[in-house]
Amino acid sequence: MSLNTMKLDDVVKKKQPITALLYCAPGVGKSTTLGVIAEKSEGKTLVLDVDRTFVPTMSKNEVVKDFSKVDVVQVDNIDTFQSWTDILVELNDLAKDGKMPYTNICVDNISELERCILSDLGNKGKNKGVPAQADYQYMQFKLVNSLRLMKSWGVNVYWTAWETTEQFTNPDGSSYSRLYPKMSLKIVDNICGLCDIVGKIAVGKEGARGILLEASQNVYAKNQRDTRKFALVEDF
Repeated sequence: MSLNTMKLDDVVKKKQPITALLYCAPGVGKSTTLGVIAEKSEGKTLVLDVDRTFVPTMSKNEVVKDFSKVDVVQVDNIDTFQSWTDILVELNDLAKDGKMPYTNICVDNISELERCILSDLGNKGKNKGVPAQADYQYMQFKLVNSLRLMKSWGVNVYWTAWETTEQFTNPDGSSYSRLYPKMSLKIVDNICGLCDIVGKIAVGKEGARGILLEASQNVYAKNQRDTRKFALVEDF
């Protein structure tokens, strides 16, 4: 057995791609945030549009003005499992051949993708459209493995999600609620663990959009790339 060693100093100095999961309530700014990221980036951006909100949001022309570096592929929200698989295979082939044309690949959004996959698998099953227990496992493994695959492509990966709230109870009986990305509880920690950044998109009183990057008792977030606790979307 031979070990493929790497010099840590060289790895640290090299600019590494980012893997980020950004979440918020519907209508707060997921699609707009991706549009701003695409506009500010040097390379091209591919948006895998699941919930069909990206194009309508961009067509308002309110925040993002330059769409010249953005390509959009709509993920089939009926035959979703196969459509998603085919897209991953095609992009993976480009990456393996050194022909990946994109700097950023975005998925908008993972919450809807999860539900579409379950609905698709349920419709193809024997429970009159209701997903079987095995379908949930197929979906969970598919999404986690999808993120692992995307991380191998050498591009920035941005996933968006809706937000949800979970109630927690302390040993002393006191309780609190926490906001976190809306997805299966069995994979949320796995997905977030694979991301360098998990941020909650928020809108200030003046209408400026920002991203919370520091975890608190009430907000699921993390930032493993720098020391920022908050960033305006245009600076992200």
